[in-house]
Amino acid sequence: MEIVVKILIGIIAFIHILFLVVQMFLWNTEFVQKRIVGDFTPEQISAILAQNQGLYNGFIAVGLIFGLFISQFPQVSPSWIMIFFLVCVAIAGIFGSITLKRPTAFLIQSVPAILALVLLGLRKG
Repeated sequence: MEIVVKILIGIIAFIHILFLVVQMFLWNTEFVQKRIVGDFTPEQISAILAQNQGLYNGFIAVGLIFGLFISQFPQVSPSWIMIFFLVCVAIAGIFGSITLKRPTAFLIQSVPAILALVLLGLRKG
């Protein structure tokens, strides 16, 4: 079970590295514009991207606040860090599906993250 959880979390991390490459370096390519931007107007896609950036900045803030206080709780295991970020990924996928009005973000982000959370829970049990 431990190996399966680590492989799944590695796959989720890899998917997000791919998102980074697409969003930072390939955004203006015809391939990306057709599949992500689609029929949205420039104003609509700008608003969607700003909402998603705000969400991720909120995750960073919560993670930093968590980091400020984690040393006061030595009984907190490193699994909690994985759980925190998997919950962030699941929420981001749900939010992305809502803002883009497509289920793709949920399927690519949320489903693997939820599966990893379940497997982490089963590992504890």
